[in-house]
Amino acid sequence: MMATAVSEIMSTKINPNVVPHLHIWEWHIPLYLFLGGMAGGLLVITSIMIVLKRQFGIGPRDVGEGCPCLAIRIGSFLSPTLLGIGMLFLFLDLAHPLYVWAFYTTIQPTSPMSAGSWILIAFFPLAILQAMLVNRNQLRGFNIGPVSKIIDWTEQHMTIVALANAHIGVGIGIYTGILLSFFSARPLWSSSILGMLFLVSGISSAAALMLLLAPKDEKPVYSMIDANAIWIELMTVGLFVLGGLTGSANTHGAMMHLITGDVNLAGMSYMFWFWGIFVAAGLVVPLFLEFMEAAGVHIKFPNVAPVMVLCGGLILRFLIVFAGQTYHTFM
Repeated sequence: MMATAVSEIMSTKINPNVVPHLHIWEWHIPLYLFLGGMAGGLLVITSIMIVLKRQFGIGPRDVGEGCPCLAIRIGSFLSPTLLGIGMLFLFLDLAHPLYVWAFYTTIQPTSPMSAGSWILIAFFPLAILQAMLVNRNQLRGFNIGPVSKIIDWTEQHMTIVALANAHIGVGIGIYTGILLSFFSARPLWSSSILGMLFLVSGISSAAALMLLLAPKDEKPVYSMIDANAIWIELMTVGLFVLGGLTGSANTHGAMMHLITGDVNLAGMSYMFWFWGIFVAAGLVVPLFLEFMEAAGVHIKFPNVAPVMVLCGGLILRFLIVFAGQTYHTFM
């Protein structure tokens, strides 16, 4: 009887439905989380910049007739575009993609997937509306009747639209982390600060993208935003690591698996990816370069820093998703 019971425990223990240490999420999910976080960050930055300019006159010079500067127009367009691409990766990962409509037949406040699905319902129409409003001069040139009418109806309410979008962008950024942190069976993900980490990382990545695309006279604004976001992200990473190391035995083991693990990801250990690529190359070096540039030091290749930030943000998602799945919980 005892032998049978022991055999039963050992055989079901490796079942991923009991102890989920097998890979369920592949490369689609990290890409979705990265693009979703960056889309949320773009919406936050562009919306706040619109409000600051219209209400307080703070920010880069408008191009005329109250039309925002080039970087805000590009960022507002890219926000729903990048999230749409990210949703495509999520759709490809679904086991039953034709049943995605079922998410909208119920509201489950305690389910991050349900909450995220409904946030997306608000995100796309308002983000697209903001993109239309800030690019209204270009769109009116196409003489598309319905588009021109929507712009005419809502043009005077751009500040309200931007304020709503700022909150929605924060919600999307946090959601990309909360989506993981609700999986308590995976101790690396079971951290309340993961939502904050992914939000700040998304804002930093968004600022880096805008820094790459902005005209020369607008770049200092986004460099400053990126530098501050990186600084906050570094502190958040520290809290995330500290929280894991001082938590339960499983949480401690999962964090050690991430920061000192020798499991290979694309030929390099988790430890090297985390400290060498993400923290050093993706945060510390770009922060140093942007501070030096702000201090007046000439940087020969100024686009290096934002590219490194973007790579670091992508690597963070791959590390968290993969390391969370390869750690053998409760072993």
